[in-house]
Amino acid sequence: MSVRVGKRLVIIREELGRFHGEHAWSQAQVAQQTGLTQNIIHRMENGKGGQIENWLKVMALYEKEGYNLNWILTENNSLVSKLQLQDATQDAGACIRAELLKKLDQYGEVHNRELGELRKLLLNDKLNW
Repeated sequence: MSVRVGKRLVIIREELGRFHGEHAWSQAQVAQQTGLTQNIIHRMENGKGGQIENWLKVMALYEKEGYNLNWILTENNSLVSKLQLQDATQDAGACIRAELLKKLDQYGEVHNRELGELRKLLLNDKLNW
């Protein structure tokens, strides 16, 4: 697996600690939860690979904790919810809605500017009729 995926594993591990009332989960805590060693978790988070069985154990833990595995694995995950199922659907809808509103505002600004310029021309009677 890549360094990109490893960095996402770190993000989730740290968030899990906060969800459980701690500052962050350590690699040792994830190792304990999965039955792996801290060294294996360290290698995975640093993009240095590992056996598929170990990846599956870590992914299963994070999925059980409510994380969306697509967010971890997808190259461009900007439109993928970090959380799964119902929350993911709501997050995706909110994200798409926000992007559409942003585009609408951009179009509105351009058209309002153009309409304003046309209004000035008409009011100043600078058009040769």
